[in-house]
Amino acid sequence: MIVMMIASAIYAASFQTAAADGARTALRTCIKAASADAKGQKVANDAFPAFVRQKCSAQETSFKSAVWAFDSKNKVSKKQSESDSEFQVDDFVTSAADRYASDNAPQ
Repeated sequence: MIVMMIASAIYAASFQTAAADGARTALRTCIKAASADAKGQKVANDAFPAFVRQKCSAQETSFKSAVWAFDSKNKVSKKQSESDSEFQVDDFVTSAADRYASDNAPQ
């Protein structure tokens, strides 16, 4: 009986993690597509983060919701979860902006 409960808990945790990972992957895929769009539209380096956030707002919202769903099951406060997910989104966008600026640097 205990083994069955532990197995169920592990299965549930892996499903919750998969949901967050799927949302993270969707967000990163959107950021890559937005980077290609930005290059085609010749978006200025300083306007790139806003461009990406506008293009990927739905994926960003889904990601934050998935992180909250996972964190709430693990007794993480909503405030901390929001902070953590915003930090991750900022990191993704900043990394993409750095790559974008590097790729578009005059040579």
